[in-house]
Amino acid sequence: MSSPSSSGLAITAALSLFALFAAAACSHDEKAQTPAHPVTQAPPPAPARKAVTQAPPAEPAEAPKQKEALAVYFDFDSSLIKDEARPTLQRIADTVRKQNASLAIEGNCDELGTVEYNLALGEERARAAKSYLMHLGVPANRIATVSYGSQRPRYPGHDDEARAKNRRDDLVVR
Repeated sequence: MSSPSSSGLAITAALSLFALFAAAACSHDEKAQTPAHPVTQAPPPAPARKAVTQAPPAEPAEAPKQKEALAVYFDFDSSLIKDEARPTLQRIADTVRKQNASLAIEGNCDELGTVEYNLALGEERARAAKSYLMHLGVPANRIATVSYGSQRPRYPGHDDEARAKNRRDDLVVR
């Protein structure tokens, strides 16, 4: 008979390896079903939302082949349409009427002021452009407005030049 320690040791080693592989397999199945650290895992990202202040107009049967995006700029703390913006707005009005298209006006602000104030000012700017375009003959039901306030700066920087470029309406023909 073999010595008890060598055969027992071999059996113990074999059983230990079997137990180790079985535990690893079970552990792997459990990990696949439940996360190891549920607290540290981030929830799936929420879908992006726009602060739409008016429902976007329905898409026409034949949408224009290209989207045109232009900007008009505003003075500090103002929603008055500047004289230099009028030709751009006229071109947009002509395009919308000619293509029977719809238009989104996105009001933006510089970083100065509170979030709430900038959202309100962005809305005023978008409404001012909408009113001007309606005066040029664009039907109101083809124009959607939204305010992003200071949340979507196009121009980086914290100087007067960058701020002036972020005080704008983006006009997107669809």
